[in-house]
Amino acid sequence: MTPPIRRSRSLLIAAALVALIIVSAVVIVGRMGLNYYERHRTFDPTTALDKQCDDVPSGAQRITLTGSDGVVLGAAILGPSDAEVGLVLRQGASQKICEWLPWAGRVATETGARVLLFDRRGRGSSPAEADLGKEPDDTRIAVDHLLAAGVSRVALAASSMGNSIMFSALPDLESAPCAVLAISPVLVSADANGSVDGSRLLALPDNVWVTWEEGSASVAANATSILARARSTEGGSSSPHALPVDTDDHSRQLVLNHPSVQRFFLDAVRSCS
Repeated sequence: MTPPIRRSRSLLIAAALVALIIVSAVVIVGRMGLNYYERHRTFDPTTALDKQCDDVPSGAQRITLTGSDGVVLGAAILGPSDAEVGLVLRQGASQKICEWLPWAGRVATETGARVLLFDRRGRGSSPAEADLGKEPDDTRIAVDHLLAAGVSRVALAASSMGNSIMFSALPDLESAPCAVLAISPVLVSADANGSVDGSRLLALPDNVWVTWEEGSASVAANATSILARARSTEGGSSSPHALPVDTDDHSRQLVLNHPSVQRFFLDAVRSCS
């Protein structure tokens, strides 16, 4: 028979272990809940940028866009107000403008372009219900905003799932963009309220740039499709620009972690000048 003292000590140790497990679980669940909240928390579209984002480049301004259905989207604009070239940047599925603002600031500074980016519906400063099906038209409205503000040529850049939206928007633009830049292209996407299929790759301009991670077979296949389509629709006027990168880095990380991709991005925007 186990002595009472030893049995009591064993029970105390077991109880302490159970308590430790419970506390650890509470902490983990709490962090998961906080991370979920931060990912899905939205701000009023007119919220000051420095109240939404931790890193706001000098000169960045809060603006709003109004969708065709009257939904107000939070956006930001950077770069000289008299720029001749504009850029609409479409981020990936879970990303917000805050994550791309520092890079957008560098693009504006180094190219002289007027850069516009906006939060997707249901993210960041666009608290409307998420609906991917409406995002190609939201992209058209962003392009129209830059043109109405005085730029003469607009480039489009998209990352990851943003490519499905960008390529779907091209046929509805009044004039072809001066450049299209695809980063880690994902061409088909969906949510509970809509889907977007940009894989038909219609209305491509004759100035196409594609960069991707070779570590993803699906992304590489999409990049190959874009390049093939661009070659077949350019009429021989120029060749598409391609930059495969030996990495698994996707989307924003592909840009931030690879100077060659950064130069490629900047060169794509400069090609509009």
